[in-house]
Amino acid sequence: MDKKTTRRQQILQAAIEIFGRSSFDDASISEIARRARVSEGTIYQYFKNKQDLFFSIPREKTKTFSIQLDHYLKGVTDAREKIKKFAWYYLHFFRTNPEYARSLMLEMRVSKDFARSGSYKGVRRFTNQALAILKEGQEQGVIRRDVDIYLTRHLLLGILEHVITRWLLKGEKEDLMLCHEQLSDLILNGIAIHPKEETREAGGRLIAKKRESRPRQSEERKKAVLALSI
Repeated sequence: MDKKTTRRQQILQAAIEIFGRSSFDDASISEIARRARVSEGTIYQYFKNKQDLFFSIPREKTKTFSIQLDHYLKGVTDAREKIKKFAWYYLHFFRTNPEYARSLMLEMRVSKDFARSGSYKGVRRFTNQALAILKEGQEQGVIRRDVDIYLTRHLLLGILEHVITRWLLKGEKEDLMLCHEQLSDLILNGIAIHPKEETREAGGRLIAKKRESRPRQSEERKKAVLALSI
């Protein structure tokens, strides 16, 4: 990585921390410059203004998200398992990047300026990854062909975004990861192809038997899911 790229990343990281800690309106270029240990003039060599800097953050973070998601999906062939992994990683990514989550979910997502910006198109990169998984599921014959995969993508991402937004608004106290399996099951129960009735019954008996051998869901998990839903 050359010096110019390193400096740009340094500024972006400082901006993520400052914007995520306060807000777009409250944050200042001078504060970001101090955090990045550069002059204000240096920031303007890389970004047109404060809004350009703010909207540049998701473009860079989406690249990281997509690269890491591809890594976690490597070796996974069943589209249903990919959907589960996608839901898990989506929650994991924002749980480990809370400053970015605050800026994206609480400010950019409701900004008309952001929706019209070039950065918004960059964010669509990972939404296309979700769409590709759903298409793959239909090709594999494990996702129903009578469901609209574009609508299903909206449903999947909408649920995940809602859970993260509620987590942020409630002080980021609950563990997001406690509900990722239930979220995945909720989606898959609606779009996955179910086996023939007799096979389903046999499978149901097997599942019931397995459930009897498992410990009951912990009280902690129940409370976490409830807290995120209120």
